[in-house]
Amino acid sequence: MQRHRSAAHAAATLLLVALPAAACTAGGDGSAPPPAAATSAGGVLVASTGEGDAAIDGASGALVAGGHGAVAAPDGATLYRAQFDGARTTLTTIDPISGVSVGTEHLRGRLDVSVASVSGQAVALVEPVRGAAIEPPRGVAIPRSQTPIVVADPSGEADPLGFRLDGNYEPEAFSTDDERLFLLQYLPAEAPAVYRVTALDLATGDVRPVAGRFKSPPERMPGVRLAQTYDPVTRQMYTLYSNQPGAYADGYEAAGGAAHDWPEQTFVHVLNLRKGWAYCAGLPRAMWGGDAKEQAIAASPDGRRLYVVDSTRELVAVMDTRSLEVVGTAHVAIGADAGARTSIAVSDDGARLFVASSAGDGAITAIETKSFTVADRWPAPWPISGIGLSLDGASLFAAGGGRISVLDLASGERLATMPAPGPEQIVGLDAIGPA
Repeated sequence: MQRHRSAAHAAATLLLVALPAAACTAGGDGSAPPPAAATSAGGVLVASTGEGDAAIDGASGALVAGGHGAVAAPDGATLYRAQFDGARTTLTTIDPISGVSVGTEHLRGRLDVSVASVSGQAVALVEPVRGAAIEPPRGVAIPRSQTPIVVADPSGEADPLGFRLDGNYEPEAFSTDDERLFLLQYLPAEAPAVYRVTALDLATGDVRPVAGRFKSPPERMPGVRLAQTYDPVTRQMYTLYSNQPGAYADGYEAAGGAAHDWPEQTFVHVLNLRKGWAYCAGLPRAMWGGDAKEQAIAASPDGRRLYVVDSTRELVAVMDTRSLEVVGTAHVAIGADAGARTSIAVSDDGARLFVASSAGDGAITAIETKSFTVADRWPAPWPISGIGLSLDGASLFAAGGGRISVLDLASGERLATMPAPGPEQIVGLDAIGPA
């Protein structure tokens, strides 16, 4: 799932980090929220992590709410947390601006929050796999023969809906009308090799495959998720996938061939949450088989372009979100080393693409989106692990080295530096504020 800063701002990329569990006792868990003046000055930064989403005060760096197990709505306007007390799960709705709990709902059994709807009126929770001692890498399914899913109304006005699906499913997103829950179905269920997109009809409980954009039959694809972003303009979810080497599909002939026949192709999976179709949009061969840390995606503020960056190969691809075709590629002197973590952001006017790399001493490269030339490059005193734009679009938040810096977009000058909440890296920052 991916949030965006607001309806007038571009979406940011979901990335992989973890805030310490100890830090999750602040804000929405009972501590006092930051002063209103500090919060309004810097906005609130919603950081999406591999272990949960968090809201961070943009003026002080203090944790406002969230952390381990928390999930933000796609627009970042709400956080949800599930806590199990040994008999039931309490779903808590948190305002990320204030850190205050605005509602609770009690559910039977042990459940983890998976995804929230765009409207904020539906949350999908999944029963964890019993006995799963080790979490797999992101995007790789846990073997399971059945998937218990609960769809709850966080306001408590409607009764929760319970489903026990035969097979291995993972919630992906809700349709914009909240009538369907899109799921990734992993096949075979207990030895996952490929996935296909399906939709759970919340009224009937039926699960059906999701057709392609042009009513084509659904595809079965091997692949591991690298990054994901939701664009509120097109109402589309973009997921960057890299096909695994043949071992991932080994032995599953129904997927369409032997393991060695699968190329390590990188593609963007597009899921339209309004019209309900899915489509795999291919990327240039030069981007295939890339390292997850080296690639990132971001949508332009007007929703018409999707940018895909491979920092190590110094490649930028531009996709037209209407035709879903790559309309341009360019080699840009980003200067990142192999294995460098990459994050990107697009300026509010769409004129510049900012690329941050964790290589070496860290640097942020500003690229003109019309000419794909380097307009500026700003050095950093520490490796940058994630970036995000301020609410007014005039500043850039840059996280790294246990700190968050605020940079002036016009000059690259560091305006302020604050400690980050916890010792773990923050990757990807996204500012939100009062409506």
